[in-house]
Amino acid sequence: MRDELLALFPALRKLPKNAYVVGGAVRDLLLGAHPADVDVACLDPLACARTLRRKVIRLGREEHISAYRVIDGKHAYDFAALLDGAIDADLGRRDFTINAMAVDLASGALLDPHGGQRDLDARVVRMVDAANFDDDPLRMLKAIRMAVRLGFAIDAATLAAIRPRAEAIARVAAERVAYELSVIFSANAFRRAVALLHETALDVALFGRALDAARYHADDVPLAAALAILVDDPPAFAERWKWSDALRRDVIALQRLASEHTLLALYDAGARLAAQLPPMLRALGHDDAVAMPDFSMKPLLAGDEIARIAKVEPGPRVGELKRALIEAQLMRKVNTREEAERFINEPEPGFSSD
Repeated sequence: MRDELLALFPALRKLPKNAYVVGGAVRDLLLGAHPADVDVACLDPLACARTLRRKVIRLGREEHISAYRVIDGKHAYDFAALLDGAIDADLGRRDFTINAMAVDLASGALLDPHGGQRDLDARVVRMVDAANFDDDPLRMLKAIRMAVRLGFAIDAATLAAIRPRAEAIARVAAERVAYELSVIFSANAFRRAVALLHETALDVALFGRALDAARYHADDVPLAAALAILVDDPPAFAERWKWSDALRRDVIALQRLASEHTLLALYDAGARLAAQLPPMLRALGHDDAVAMPDFSMKPLLAGDEIARIAKVEPGPRVGELKRALIEAQLMRKVNTREEAERFINEPEPGFSSD
């Protein structure tokens, strides 16, 4: 594996002794994937980072953090201190066995003291030590992230260790929790994610209620749609878990669209957001096809033209007329400029939906 790592990350050749590639890169290579970044554990991470002769980026804001990143071409190298100064102790403090493997860059040996290869073959996410969840409660959510992304099971002892600790997720920085949830609900495994959140009791800790995967009927549910299904109070949830403004708007809009998805409402939402509605409705058990508007359509008349034709002052009335015209166009009731002018000229512009 050392040869594979050196071929992918040639700058590893520059590192001193007592440097180990750990975690995800080792796991991914054993799974037959090519990692885009590599984690290195060493005695002096800053010195190791500087051997690459590139800009060194300090990771984390806390004073005790001693991790550094170097970008070299298309690859990222992350350097952290060996926990307790020894690789065996370091691997023993990691989250899951499939992440607790290392390659010794000096000898080329694959170090796997906790059976990570065995669990990769068995497709199982298994904790190294239950106490490691106490060191960083986010690891509980990471177990679900790894299970849904890799298609692995979480072993029973790991689930049992998470459940009584689930409430501790509230102590984790909101941005870290939001990131894990975004990855979990971007994996096209919606029902599996919901089931695992319930099995771990993280559903109550995060969403304030027990979730039931049996209520849902689809897996290909995008992130905003998944949150629109699961979150009862998006503004409050968004504030608590530090959502971006864009995600907050999307979730609220999708909840509104789920109950009223007229052509005009979908057109207002836009093609990107409207595309999330069908899988959301399928997940909720609604199999009826959603008719989509022509998102490229433009109003046949501008606001000033509508004001002139209707003989009204610019203001709210012009906006009402313009929206009525757009709806008529979307419904193919109005197709030409002449028809648009006649539509605006009617005493009460409108149309019948029959």
